[in-house]
Amino acid sequence: MDGALIIPVNCHDGAIIRASVFARPSAPRLLISHGNGFAIGGYRKFWELLTDDFELVLFDLRNHGSNPLHRLEDHTLANMARDLLTVREVIAATSGPRFTAGIFHSVSSIAAIYGAQELAAKWDALTLVDPPLIAPPGNPLREQNLKLDEFLSALALKRPQTCASVAELAQQLRARAGRNWVAGADFDMAEATTRPTADGRRELSCPGPFEAQIYAHNAAYDSYAALAHISRPVMILGADPAMERALTPAFSGPEAARTYNIPHVIAPGTGHLLQIEAPQFAAGQVREFVMKEAARHAHSCNAQATKLPHWRIS
Repeated sequence: MDGALIIPVNCHDGAIIRASVFARPSAPRLLISHGNGFAIGGYRKFWELLTDDFELVLFDLRNHGSNPLHRLEDHTLANMARDLLTVREVIAATSGPRFTAGIFHSVSSIAAIYGAQELAAKWDALTLVDPPLIAPPGNPLREQNLKLDEFLSALALKRPQTCASVAELAQQLRARAGRNWVAGADFDMAEATTRPTADGRRELSCPGPFEAQIYAHNAAYDSYAALAHISRPVMILGADPAMERALTPAFSGPEAARTYNIPHVIAPGTGHLLQIEAPQFAAGQVREFVMKEAARHAHSCNAQATKLPHWRIS
């Protein structure tokens, strides 16, 4: 990514994540990641709208995008949750601590929820973008949630693992899922999710078995109920349930938000990839939420500082 400082992050099990940092001294810091099978470069139309106001730390999940391929047996939701915290800690150690918000789409938002429940992870602010929540037993949404993960897992295993070119994959994405994406996002995503092969073709950075395994892990995790452990302040930015063929996250997100008293905003006229269907709206919601919480945080820190005793030597 042009203009970014690349910081390699060594995960606990040897996996490597290449974080791209767009430095902006004193600005709030955003850690931004993506959904299963995608890559953060494909969200360029969204995150580049935030570069003037925030320091951005963009990173692909393990075994995605620009990251080297690691072991399939370590490709787990639990490890992804731990990775989020490792990236945050490495960036803080490298660039200094500051107000830090997580902006996580789809499976990376589930990893953030897992981190809150299992690792006691806390963020200064957190935006969960259309999280594919799995409702608990007894909830009528549960069967729909599970069927979606089962369908996507099968699709990942059947998908061709190579293509002739970025342009060919961009055309396939546009036909299959990207009809509502803004212009150029299909090419961004095709380029970000593949790497060149020795014979001049392109191969998926995240192979089908890796992608399918995470859908299975998501299906096994009752993330809806786990929202009870999520750190505050948090908001959910969700797809529009009124859209034709809306996916199940558009329905489970608002219901879970009501259950746990979490602010929920619908991006009108969008599906699951709402950040590249309505990037201006999505970036505007993130900017408003994070700036408000950063100001609140600064006010709280200043108030605490005034309560500290002022010692003097006489």
